Amino acid sequence: MQLMSSHSYPSGASDPLPVDDLHSPAPFALRLEPIDGGWVRVRVEGELALTSSSLLELAVERELEANRDVLLDLSDIAFIDSAGLRAMTALVRIAKANGRRLRLSSELPPHARRLMEIVGLLPFVPIASEEDEIEGRGPVSG
Repeated sequence: MQLMSSHSYPSGASDPLPVDDLHSPAPFALRLEPIDGGWVRVRVEGELALTSSSLLELAVERELEANRDVLLDLSDIAFIDSAGLRAMTALVRIAKANGRRLRLSSELPPHARRLMEIVGLLPFVPIASEEDEIEGRGPVSG
């Protein structure tokens, strides 16, 4: 069984690497794309669940510890569960501890937005403005 997954990417890599992972419940991919102002866009595709959330957390933690701000693009996630929410909470703490900024892309799927609203996570992870994303200025607001 071949699934799209990733343990981490150096900044600038945009193609997901195929990884045989029998513990992953569904296809999952991360794409890291440098954007202006020292930001990196982390695109998440597939299901953000137990195994994939750990992979996301590791990849984003490396970017934050390398003094990059992170725009987390969840526009292509099909599913997020409590493990995904736990990873998001951990990333907020890691960003703050490293003096870095973590933002969500403005294209947050309704199911993910609703879940984050229910658990009270949205006030801690600002959503980037669409203008900043579209114009390539990086999500500098907030």
